[in-house]
Amino acid sequence: MKTKFNGILTLLLAFVVQTTFAQTKTISGTVSDETGSLPGVSIIIKGTTTGTETDFDGNYSISANVGDVLQYSFIGMETQEITVGNANTINVVLVSGNVLEEVVIAGYTTKKRGDLSSAISTISTAQLEKQNNSVSIDNALQGAATGVQVVAQNGKPGNAAFVRIRGVGSINAGNEPLYLLDGVQVDEDDVIGINPSDIQSLSVLKDAASTAIYGARGANGVVLITSKTGRTNSKAQFRLHTRVGVADEIKKNFRVMNAAEKLEYERAIGVGVGSTVLLQSEWDELLANDHDWSDDLFKQSQLTSVNFSVTGGEEKLSYFMSLSNDKDTGIIELIEEAFERTSARLNVDYQAREGLKISTKLGFSTSNDQDPRDRNNIQNPVSGRYTFNPYEPVYLTDENGDYIPNLRGLPTYNPTHQGLNSLAQVRANEDNDTDNRWFGTFAVEANIVDGLDYTFAANGSYVQTTNRGLLHAGSALDLIFSGVPTGRTTADNFTDFTYSFLNKLTYNKIFNEKHNLTATVLSEFQRNTFERAFADGQGFVVNGPTTLGVAASPRGVTGSNATSTLFSLAAAADYIYDDKYILNATVRRDGSSRFGKNTKYGVFWGASAAWNIHNEPFFDNLTNTVDNLKLRISAGTSGNDQIGRNPSQTLYEFQSYNGQTATSPYQFGDPNLGWEESFTVGAGLEFGLFNSRLTGVFDYYRRVTSELLLNVPITLTQGGGSIVKNAGEIENSGFEFELRGDVIRSENFKWNVGASLSIYDNEVRKLADDSDLFTPQNFYTGVRVGEEVHTFFLPRYVGVNPANGQALFLDVNDNVTTTNDGGEVFLSGKSPFARFDGGINTSFSYKALDLTADFYYKGGNYIMNVVEQQLLSDGTGANSNQRVDAFNYWKNPGDTNVLPDPTINNPLRAESSGASTRYLQKGDYIRLRNVQLGYTLPSKYLENIALSQVRMYVSGTNLWTYTPWYKGDPEVGIGSAESYVNNATRNLIPGEFSLNSYPTLSSIIFGVDIKF
Repeated sequence: MKTKFNGILTLLLAFVVQTTFAQTKTISGTVSDETGSLPGVSIIIKGTTTGTETDFDGNYSISANVGDVLQYSFIGMETQEITVGNANTINVVLVSGNVLEEVVIAGYTTKKRGDLSSAISTISTAQLEKQNNSVSIDNALQGAATGVQVVAQNGKPGNAAFVRIRGVGSINAGNEPLYLLDGVQVDEDDVIGINPSDIQSLSVLKDAASTAIYGARGANGVVLITSKTGRTNSKAQFRLHTRVGVADEIKKNFRVMNAAEKLEYERAIGVGVGSTVLLQSEWDELLANDHDWSDDLFKQSQLTSVNFSVTGGEEKLSYFMSLSNDKDTGIIELIEEAFERTSARLNVDYQAREGLKISTKLGFSTSNDQDPRDRNNIQNPVSGRYTFNPYEPVYLTDENGDYIPNLRGLPTYNPTHQGLNSLAQVRANEDNDTDNRWFGTFAVEANIVDGLDYTFAANGSYVQTTNRGLLHAGSALDLIFSGVPTGRTTADNFTDFTYSFLNKLTYNKIFNEKHNLTATVLSEFQRNTFERAFADGQGFVVNGPTTLGVAASPRGVTGSNATSTLFSLAAAADYIYDDKYILNATVRRDGSSRFGKNTKYGVFWGASAAWNIHNEPFFDNLTNTVDNLKLRISAGTSGNDQIGRNPSQTLYEFQSYNGQTATSPYQFGDPNLGWEESFTVGAGLEFGLFNSRLTGVFDYYRRVTSELLLNVPITLTQGGGSIVKNAGEIENSGFEFELRGDVIRSENFKWNVGASLSIYDNEVRKLADDSDLFTPQNFYTGVRVGEEVHTFFLPRYVGVNPANGQALFLDVNDNVTTTNDGGEVFLSGKSPFARFDGGINTSFSYKALDLTADFYYKGGNYIMNVVEQQLLSDGTGANSNQRVDAFNYWKNPGDTNVLPDPTINNPLRAESSGASTRYLQKGDYIRLRNVQLGYTLPSKYLENIALSQVRMYVSGTNLWTYTPWYKGDPEVGIGSAESYVNNATRNLIPGEFSLNSYPTLSSIIFGVDIKF
């Protein structure tokens, strides 16, 4: 009897197991729309986080149980749900839907685009991955979002960009937006530590309604960076993306003289070697030396990039891991690795139990760059190529034509007429920066009761920077500085640690199927600590060790440290009625150690409303044509705390003096110092037509920033110098337009076109005592009430006197004069900041081929062209090379449309080449910023190999530029880094003048993207 019972039990268990396993099956199929297959469609088992995505050909495979509901979703398409039955193959055709279902990261939460009531622009993974030329995500923002101006500092590999959101927010305080990577605050200089391939999306918060939740840090806009995550119950998907390429300087739209031209010019004006008495053999030798210094100082840059990632997950665990390496040799000769970055990331999400999720996101990068001197002299190779004459050889040779060795046994560089060769400087003076960056966040999300969630997050970033400078003993530059071989080594070490703790409660409830209420309260604590240590040593043996410990003369050791703290409380509420009417309100109270004891706390608020007109009953007859029509308005305040760590405190500097510690005043503080505060109002209109085949967004904003943080002079009896005070007010306003349309949607061919335009206006409304202001950053601009921020302040050049060839100017009383000294005036309407900018982009796909092109344009700005000032110097700089059109100078009475007389006979020629409007030029341009042609292998060719997708492409960057007025590259960031950067402030003036900074590059890149 027992044996029979066991047999029956075994059969029963076998039946149960078989039945159980029969319920789980693998579902496969294809997802398409009316034009063909859809790659990247999300398929999720409803009620879980388990899912997958379709491949390039629209194919997918997922494990599910009978009775599970599969959700198929794709941006711009209606989400479709299908219950798993007996069929193992499910093919789905999605219909065009509403982009309003797209999820957008906004503040401390996520929202559907249709539920937004504020101005937020998003950049997707697909858009970022088309920017293969950029190793930094800030450069990828250029032309991708309205209201966002992006100017590269220069073309140096690894450099960050200047990013301005909706105009100029401040005069002395910072203008950079707040960057947050998964909640971790990232300094703008450290954005380069983020691998663009690790990014899922970027959200740019532009109006006060969206930035008020960030209080004192949000006045200049917020850039939210979200890294990629895995997906549960998904097989591990591996991706290998490699790129190789070359880059060169963008071709100039002017030409400098060759040897014959330069010697003839010197002879004609009576300056330089050409004006001396030379034997024919000497003249011939100079002509035989003819060469272009650009060929000697520059090389073609070699680019390589390897990115490997894996994503997937188990039932309760999902993960994303990546490892990448980027290298760029740069274009400066003798520098082997201008920039190299290695980065790694690990993101893990764990569903500990129902209603409890634990997440960890960790990122690390280490980068190294070798810096050439970036200053306005021949230590800088970019300056040297124009300074050295084409008849001056690179190396010194003896009478036999052999190179003359230097103290280090290397060929001796020709010092030229300047006394130093740029190549000698590059070889002699090594400057290496190493940056190690850690970014991390740990978060716990718990569902307390139905509709109420609690989130705790600990965020941190740690940046360690080491700069090592080395001047080789016995080098040309060493001998110039010291007279005897000594050498010098410096070590400069920085650490910057920021951490924060966030506690957040969120309540969400839908009442009567029409009332959707979301309320959030949070507290946040953030602290930043900064430390610096600097050491300097001199006295080394030629070709000997160069570490600081062997220096014969330690020159000094200095150090500094600072700490700042921010504590915040905030609340936000969103109410949506019947998907028609949307209301949002936010308030935040910040307490900051950066400000005076009487003004440590500030309250910031934001409010917005939106009306989804297309959901009204009276709109039913138009829904086949207009599927989205939204009107929104917003208002609010936010603050700016980018003024250093202790600006409100009186500080003293301690140093060694005569063998003892001495102290002296370093900074005068103001206990009433508070933050700048911006009040912004805005309105916007969004629309979508013909199933979102044509979409558009129009925005208007007006922002008034008051209590500007300005350096106000103090009397000598008070100690002299200046003190930071709240004094001043500026206004920014503008319009933003964006249109995008699918021109063609067919099965084999698709064509999409997009265009954007942003219009900017700003005005200074108030200054301390309404007096003109010239900040430490100003070289050629100033600040005056009623003018644009940083309006050019220059003498006015009016041409050449046809009678004698002398330059003519206007004085401050509009009288014609021959001197430009003291004739500076504010030039209304002329500033370095663009009046408009935008982008034009298009994409084509035909079967397996795809083509994209992105254009960027800007205009209305002016640039002081100092390079032209040097190359058309009217004889004052003629010992150096000149532009070919310098020959077009005044020669005879009556000559017009010519340059001033450069000959030695003109006693006023030094006046003509001074800074004036003669060299002030419009900076308008349009540039083909990126173009890419790709081919994806059809899946039928991959069936017998373990690959799911192979895509090959070739891309080009900065291949074409049109600029009607400006001579040179119109994309000017910093004219010369070492001449321009003032360490007391980070608020630089991008585009004020061009000089000899690292040039912008154009590149050709070939890439292969493999998934398996």
